[in-house]
Amino acid sequence: MTGIRPLPRSLSPLPGESLPGYLLRLAHRLDLSPARVATLTGLTNPLLPTIPAGRLHSLSPEHAEAFARATHLSAEEATALTLISFADRYPPVNPAFSGRQRQNHGILVKENWVFSRSSRYCPDCLAGDGSPIQDQHGGAWQLIWRLPVVFACPLHRRQLQHFCPGCDQPAHHRATGQVQLLTQPTNADLHPVHCRNVIATTHNDHTRGRVCRTRLDDPSHHRPALPDDSELLRFQSRLLSLLLAGTAETITSVGQPTDPARYFVDLRLICCLIASSWPAARDLLTPAASAAQAIDEHVRNTREQIDTIRRSGRTVREIAFYDKPPLDSAAGAHLLALAHQITSTTSVDEVRTLLRTLVIPAPANTSHWTRQFLAGDGHCSPGLRTALGLEIRARNVMKELGVRCRPRSPRPQPVQFGVQHIPQHLLPGWHAEHLAHITDVKPQLLRRAAAARLAQICVGGHATEAAELLGIPYYASENALAVVKQKLRDHASDAFGRAIHNIAQRLDTTVTRTDYGKRRDALKTWSLSPDEWETLIAGLPEQPHSGPTRPYIDWGDSKRLLASVWVWVRITHGEHLLAPAIRPNLDQPRPGGPLIRHVHTRWPFISADQPAGHYTALRQRLDAFADTLSAAIDVGVPSWPGRERTVR
Repeated sequence: MTGIRPLPRSLSPLPGESLPGYLLRLAHRLDLSPARVATLTGLTNPLLPTIPAGRLHSLSPEHAEAFARATHLSAEEATALTLISFADRYPPVNPAFSGRQRQNHGILVKENWVFSRSSRYCPDCLAGDGSPIQDQHGGAWQLIWRLPVVFACPLHRRQLQHFCPGCDQPAHHRATGQVQLLTQPTNADLHPVHCRNVIATTHNDHTRGRVCRTRLDDPSHHRPALPDDSELLRFQSRLLSLLLAGTAETITSVGQPTDPARYFVDLRLICCLIASSWPAARDLLTPAASAAQAIDEHVRNTREQIDTIRRSGRTVREIAFYDKPPLDSAAGAHLLALAHQITSTTSVDEVRTLLRTLVIPAPANTSHWTRQFLAGDGHCSPGLRTALGLEIRARNVMKELGVRCRPRSPRPQPVQFGVQHIPQHLLPGWHAEHLAHITDVKPQLLRRAAAARLAQICVGGHATEAAELLGIPYYASENALAVVKQKLRDHASDAFGRAIHNIAQRLDTTVTRTDYGKRRDALKTWSLSPDEWETLIAGLPEQPHSGPTRPYIDWGDSKRLLASVWVWVRITHGEHLLAPAIRPNLDQPRPGGPLIRHVHTRWPFISADQPAGHYTALRQRLDAFADTLSAAIDVGVPSWPGRERTVR
C-alpha cells in the first residue's frame, strides 16, 4: 500500500489491547480524530474516511504492513490487535470454522459468539496502572472483552461491565447497519475512556443528538469485588489460560481430553441448549438465586424478541436467538459455568441423561442446528460428540459406534410404486394439486417433507432414513418434517396426511411412471464438460466490451456450473441445493467459495418462470439438451459423452 509514511510519534500497544482501543489512545496522543489516524495508517481510504468494522477481525497483509510501517510496529504486533490472533483456539473467529471459508466482515455480521457491536469492559483496567502514559491516555480496551467467554477481570476481581452508566447503552455501541469500527470516529475531543455513544435529545420539537462523554473508568461505577476463592474467578482464569497461546493445550470434556478450540464449541452448544430449553436446567444450579435470576432475565428478553418478530408476521428461526450469548457478564458467566458443569461429568451416559432434559423441550429445529457441529469428525470434543450424537440420533455418530439408528417401523405399505418413482423435490404439479392450500409452511420444505413421507410408504422405517434414498440428507429431511409438524396442527396436519395419501394413490394407480432413481444414479457424478459447454453456448452473446448498454456476461466455469445444476434439476426434479455439481458429498458441510455463491445468487434468474436477458436463450438450449439426455437415460443408453466424468 503506497503513500503511507511513518508517523512522527506513535505508541506501543498495551498487553492484550484491541485495535479500536489502540486507535483511540494513539489519536488522543496525536490530538487527532480516530478517523484521521486511520487514514494516516492505511486502515481506510482517504477518499472515503470510513473505518470498516471488519478491521476488528483481521487485517489483510497489505493493511497490516501499512499500519505497522506508520505506527513503528511489527506486522505481528499489528495483527495481535485483531481477533484473528485467537483463531487457533477460539473457533468463532476462525474463517475456516464449520468447513467453509468465511469473510471477516461476514463473521462480524453473523457470528453470535463475538461481540462485534459493543464491548464489555473493566473500569479499573481503563483507569490504567498508574504509569504516566496510561494516566494521560487511559488503559487498554482489551481485545478479549469482545469474546463472550470473558466475563470477569481476574486482576481486579470484578465481573465486567457492559452498559455505560450515563446513557444506559452498551459500551462502544455500533448500531445494526453501521459499518464504522468506532462511534464518532471524526470526533477529536473525546478521551479514550469516554463513552462515545450518541444520546437523542428533543429541543423545540427537533430531535438532536449529543455525545454521552461519561467516564467509563469512574470508580463509583465499579461492581463489587468477587472473593478470592470465587468459583467464577477460578473458572474465568481457566478459560483465559485456554485462550492464550503458549498456555494450556488440553482440557478434559465429558471424560475425554480435547483441545481448547473444541472445548469452546462444547460450551457454545450446551449454552444454547440451556437457553432454548430453560428452565429445564434450573435444577442443575447450586442454590444460587442470583444465577437463576440472571439466566431468567436473559431468556425472557430473548423470548420477547422472538415473539415480537413472530407477531410482525415474519418467519423467525428461534435457535439463532438462543445461540446469542448475553452481553450482561453475570448472565453469561452463569450460563458458561452451568455448561462447564455438564462437560465436567465424566460418564457419557450421565451426560446423555442431562442433555436429554435439554433437547426434548428445545425448539423443533434444535437437533438440525446441533448436527452441524457433529459433521465429519466433529467440531466439538469427542466426548460431547458421542453423548450428544447418541441423544439426538445423529446418523454418522451412531454408525461409527455401531448403534442401530432407528427401529424399522412402520412397515412399508403394499404399493405398486417404488422409491425410484419419487422425485427428490415433489413435482410442481403435484404440489399445486394437493398441497397448495397449505400455506403455513414454505413450499420448499413442504415438498421436501412430502417426498420423505412418500419414500417412507415404500420402504418403511423412519421418514428421514427413507429420504436419504432420494439423495436428501438426514438433517434436511428432519428439518422439513419438524417444521411441518410444528406449523401444522390439528386440521392442517390431517390435511397434509390426506394430501400424501392422495399423491400415493395417484402414483399407485398410474400406468406409466418415471424412473427418477435411474436418472439420479446416472447423473450422480455428472456435470457439463468444457467442450459440451462451448458447444451449447456457441452463438450466444459474446463477452462484450464494457459499456452502458452491453454489460459483461460471464460464460466461464461459474456459468457452466449453474447450467449443470439446471440440467440436473430438470432431469431428476431434485433440489438445486442438493445437486451433485455443488454438493458432491452430502455427508459433508455445505461447501462455499465464489463458484458456489455464483450458483446460489444466479439461481433465481435461470429458474424464473419467465427468464429474462441472456437466460432466455440459454434456458432454451439447456432444456433441449436436458430432454435429450433424460430420454437417453430412460431408454437405457449405456453411455454418452462425459458420463464417466466426475463433477467439476
